Amino acid sequence: MRSKLTLLCLMFLCTLNAVAQQLNVTGNVKDALGEYIIGASVLVKGTTNGTITDIDGNFSVSGVEKGSVLEISYIGYVSQSITINDEKPLQIILKEDSETLEEVVVVGYGVQKKANLTGAVTSMKSDELLKSRAANATTALVGQMPGLISKQASGEPGADDASIFIRGIATFQGDASPAYIIDGIERTSADFARMDPNDIESINVLKDAASAAIFGMRGANGVIVITTKRGTDGKASIKYSGSVSIQSPTKLPEFANSYDYARLANQYFGSEIYSAEAIQKYKDGSDPELYPNTNWYDEMLTKNAIQNQHNISISGGNEKIRYYVSGGFLNQGGLWEDLNYKRYNLRSNIDAQITKTTRLGVDVSGRLEKSLNSGSSYTIFKELVRNTPVLLCRYPDGTFAFPDATHPNIVAANQPGGSYSKGETFVVDARVELEQELDFITEGLSAKGVMSYSRNNYTNKAWSVSPYVYSKDANNEYVLNPRTSPSLNLTQNQTNYQEYQLQVNYNRSFGLHNVTAMAMVLARKGFSSTSCMFRNSFDSEILDQINAGNTDGQTMNAVDSETARASYMARVNYNYASKYLVEFNIRRDGSENFAPDKRWGTFASASLGWVISEEPFFESLKNTINFLKIRGSYGTLGNDNTGGVSFPFYSRFELYQGAVASNGFMNNLGDYAFGDLVTKGLVPGAIANSLATWEKSNKANIALDATLFNNLNFTVDLFTERRTNILTQRTAEVPSSFGGTLPLENIGIVNNKGIDLSLNYHNSIGKVNYSVGGNFTFARNKIVEMAEAEGTSEYMRQTGRPINGYYGYKTDGIFQSQEEIDSYAKQEVAGVGYETQIGDIKYVDVDGNGVVNSDDMTYLGYGNIPEIIYGINGSLNWKNFDFSFLMQGAANAQVYLKGGIILPYFNQGNLPQFWVNEAWTEENPSNRYPRLAESVHNFPTTDVPGVQTYLYNASYLRLKNIEVGYTFPTSWLSRIGVTNARVYVNAQNLFTISNVPQIDPENTEQEGWTYPQMKSFNFGLSLQF
Repeated sequence: MRSKLTLLCLMFLCTLNAVAQQLNVTGNVKDALGEYIIGASVLVKGTTNGTITDIDGNFSVSGVEKGSVLEISYIGYVSQSITINDEKPLQIILKEDSETLEEVVVVGYGVQKKANLTGAVTSMKSDELLKSRAANATTALVGQMPGLISKQASGEPGADDASIFIRGIATFQGDASPAYIIDGIERTSADFARMDPNDIESINVLKDAASAAIFGMRGANGVIVITTKRGTDGKASIKYSGSVSIQSPTKLPEFANSYDYARLANQYFGSEIYSAEAIQKYKDGSDPELYPNTNWYDEMLTKNAIQNQHNISISGGNEKIRYYVSGGFLNQGGLWEDLNYKRYNLRSNIDAQITKTTRLGVDVSGRLEKSLNSGSSYTIFKELVRNTPVLLCRYPDGTFAFPDATHPNIVAANQPGGSYSKGETFVVDARVELEQELDFITEGLSAKGVMSYSRNNYTNKAWSVSPYVYSKDANNEYVLNPRTSPSLNLTQNQTNYQEYQLQVNYNRSFGLHNVTAMAMVLARKGFSSTSCMFRNSFDSEILDQINAGNTDGQTMNAVDSETARASYMARVNYNYASKYLVEFNIRRDGSENFAPDKRWGTFASASLGWVISEEPFFESLKNTINFLKIRGSYGTLGNDNTGGVSFPFYSRFELYQGAVASNGFMNNLGDYAFGDLVTKGLVPGAIANSLATWEKSNKANIALDATLFNNLNFTVDLFTERRTNILTQRTAEVPSSFGGTLPLENIGIVNNKGIDLSLNYHNSIGKVNYSVGGNFTFARNKIVEMAEAEGTSEYMRQTGRPINGYYGYKTDGIFQSQEEIDSYAKQEVAGVGYETQIGDIKYVDVDGNGVVNSDDMTYLGYGNIPEIIYGINGSLNWKNFDFSFLMQGAANAQVYLKGGIILPYFNQGNLPQFWVNEAWTEENPSNRYPRLAESVHNFPTTDVPGVQTYLYNASYLRLKNIEVGYTFPTSWLSRIGVTNARVYVNAQNLFTISNVPQIDPENTEQEGWTYPQMKSFNFGLSLQF
C-alpha cells in the first residue's frame, strides 16, 4: 500500500513539474533596417503550435515546453531557431537571404527564382501534394493548380489515371495531353501516375510559350515538370507513412425492380409480355426461383474495397555525399474478389561532391506492378447494365443459373478459380549526371552531362474458362449449360528509351545586371517490341500453358518500332536589379515523322517582366502591396503528332481485307485467286504527302502577380493560342476507283483562349492559424479550319465551334396535346410517315422548313471536357490539431448517355429506375422524358445522331478531400527516439453535387460500362526518427 502511495505522489509531482514547464513566449520580429516584419511564421519545431507576427511585428505563443526550439521564418529571409528556456521577451532580427529571396521554381532544364519568372508556371510542393492521400499522382493534382484541367473517368485499381490537359484542348489531331519531365528526363504519363507520391518534392506546370518553348515539339500542349526528393546535409532522418482505406463507389446506376420492370414492359412493347399473375408474383416475391428480383450489381460487387499503402525513406548526408532512399508499397483491392493491383516502388537518389567543383548524381528507380482481374472490367459493367432483374443469378442453394441466351451470368463468369487476366509491369529508370564548374575559364560558367536509360517490360496472361451455369429440366433437376473450351491469350511488350544531354550554363552578376544563359544538345531514341499469341481448344481447364492449346485457329502477331529525336536549344535570362526581367528561348527539333526536308523545326519565345514594387515611387505602398509584377510572353511551339500515322510522307499499302467474292477473283478473306493459286493481295492505303510538317502553336500570355498585407497572394493570367498546320484529312468524297484514302495535310486551325487565376490568404486568430485559397481556370477553343466537305449546312458545321462538341437533334420538351402536335413542324426523325403521339419528344425544326428530319441535325453544345475547372481549399491549425479540405468542381461540360444505361428496355435490356416515376403519362405529364412506348422517335437505337433529351449538363461540385490530424507533443516522443508523429483521418470524394443520372459526372463512357469513381475513408500514421 505504501509503495502505491509513493508511486501516486511521484506521478502527481511529475504532473506539477510538466505544468510548470509550459511557457508563454512573446517577442518582436524586425528586419536589418529595423522595419517590422508582418506575417512572419513563429512555430514550435516538431509541432503545429505557432502563430504569425502582427502589424507591429509582435507575437505570442503559449504552451511552449521548456527546451523546445522556436523557429522564426519569412520568405526572403534567413530563418532563425532559438531554444526556449524562460519567458524573457525575444527581439528577433531576420537578415535577407540573397539565395532564397524568393521561392525557387524548377523550369525547363534549370531553376529560377519565382520573383524573376516571366513565364506562366504553377507550382505545388510535396506537403500540398500529399494532402490528397491519392495513390495515383495524376489524381492528386485535381482542383489544386490553376491552368490544369483534369477528368478521372474510372476508379479501377491500377487504371484510375486522370486525363490532364493544360489550358484546355487546342488540337483535334492526336493526343492533347502534356509532356511529363521527371528529373529532367521525358517520361510517359503512366510513369508519373505510378510514382509514389511520397517521393515527389515538387510539381511545376509550364503553361505558356516562355516556360514551355525550351521543350520545343514536346511543349505545345504544356509541360509538367516533376522533381523528386534528394538528400540534404545533416544526420540520417528516417520517415514512415502508412494508411488503410475503405473505398466504395461514388455512384452506381439504379435500375427498376422486377415488378416495375414486368408491368412497364407490357406498356412499352404494347403487348402482354408478362401476365397479370406473373407480375403479381414478381411483386410479392412468393416464387423467387421462377420470378426473381435480381439486383445484378449487388450480386457482383462487394460493398467496400480495401486499400493500403506504405512508404519508408531515409535521407541525410554531409558536404561530401547526400542521399535519399525510399521504398513504397500499394495494395488496392477491388469490388470483386479477383480484382487486385499491387505496386512496389524503389528509389535511390545520390549526390556526391567529388571535388570542390565537380558533382556526380546517380539516380535509380524501379517499379513493379502486378494486376489481377477475373475478366475485363469493361465487359463486367457492360453486362451489369444489360442484365435484367427478372433473370435469375443463382438458385437458393447457391448454384449459378443460366439467365438466357443473350444475357450471360456475369457473376458466375467471374468467380475465383475460373477465368483470369494477370498483368505484370517491371520498369527500371537510371540517370547519371556529372556537373563541372568552369570558373577557371570564366566566372559563373559550368557544364553538365546527363545520360538516362529506361526499360519497361510488360506481360499479360488472359485465361478464359466458361462458367458452370445450370438450368432445370421438367423434373426440377439441374442441367449443365453447354460450355466452350478454354482459351489463352499472351501479350508481351518491351520498351526502352535512351536520352543524352550536354548542357552549358552561365550565371553571373555585374553590379545590378544579372545574366543567366543555357545552351544544350539532346538526343533521344527508343525501341518497342510487342508480340501476341492466342490459342483455344484446350483439353484441360487447369493446364493454362500456351503449348497445351490447339494450333488450329491460333493467331500470332508481332511488331517492332523505333523512334528518334534530336534537339538543340538555348535560353538567356537577364534582369536589372530583379526589377526589369527579360527571357529568350530557342529550340530546334528534328523528328523522324516528316520527310528529310521538313524534318527540322525551330521554335522560339520571348518574355518580359516588370517588378513594379521594386520601383522607388512604390516604396510608400510596400507595407500594403508587398510585391507587384506584370509579365507577358509570346512564342511558337511545335507538335510532331501525326495521329498514329507513321511516316505520312510515304504512300501506304495494306493487306486487302476484301468483301464477299462475287466474280471469282476474290474470296471473302480478301485473297486473290489465280487459277488454283490463292494468295494475299495489297491495296493502296493513305496517299503520301511529302510536304507534311510540324503543327505549330503560337501562344501569348499576359499576367499579374501580387502579394498584399504579407498574407494575400494573387495571380491572374490571360492567355490566347492559335494552333495552325494541324494535320488532318480533307472531308471529301472520292471515287471508289480511286483505290486509296486522302493524305494528311497541314490545314487545320484552332483558336484557344481563357484565363486562370489563384488566390491564397493566411492569417491567425489567437492560437488558430488558418488559410483559405482558390483557383479557377477557363479555356475555350474554336475550330477555325478543318476542311469540311463543301455543301455542309452551316448549322451542321464543326468549323466555328469547339472541339468535341455534340451534334444531333435539338429538342424542346414533350408534346402535351394533339393541338400542339398539329401546329408544330412534322416529325420525321423516325422516318417519313411517323404518326406523332402525345408524350413524344418534340424535335426542333432548325432549318424552318416545316419538317424535322436529318437535315435538322445541329450543334448541341459543349463536349465532355469541361471548359471550367475550379478548386477551393482551406486549412486550420490549433495547437497540435490540424484540419484541411478541398472542394473541386467543373462547369461548361456535357455528357451524352446512350444505350441501356439511360434508355428503357434497350436491346431487351434493363429499365433505368427514373423511368418508373419520370416518364410522361397522362397522370404525370412530364416535360423532360417521353412516354414509355417502343419507338425509334423517342428511343434512338444508335448514338449517331444524338438526341438532346439524353444530353446532360456535366457540371459538378465535389468535396474532393477533407482531413483531420493530430501531431503528438515532442515531449511524449523524445523518450522513444521519435522526433515527429502524426495520425489523421481523411475522406476523399465524400459527396458530389451533379445533375447527371446513373453515372459519375467525370465518367466519359456514355453507356456506363466502366469501373466507377471511388470515395474512400483513410486512416493514416506518419513517423519520423
